[in-house]
Amino acid sequence: MEVDRKIIVGFKTIVLGLCLYVIELLSLPVFGTLQKAQVNGDGFYSDFWKYAGEQPYPIIFVLTGIIVVMGIVLIFLGYKEKKK
Repeated sequence: MEVDRKIIVGFKTIVLGLCLYVIELLSLPVFGTLQKAQVNGDGFYSDFWKYAGEQPYPIIFVLTGIIVVMGIVLIFLGYKEKKK
């Protein structure tokens, strides 16, 4: 892959990962509402941040983190090759 292309793809990958994080965080209230509906209005968290620790959110956050790290690695490799 061309050096400048690696850097551009790396930036795009990081932006994609950050957008996914925002979408995931904005979906926490929706998940909380669905959870409330499943337990007939009883036993739900009033604080939506607590749903970030409920499955499947930890797995989703880890996968999104991997996407961001891949973008950082691409940028690093692109700049490293550019110095040569």
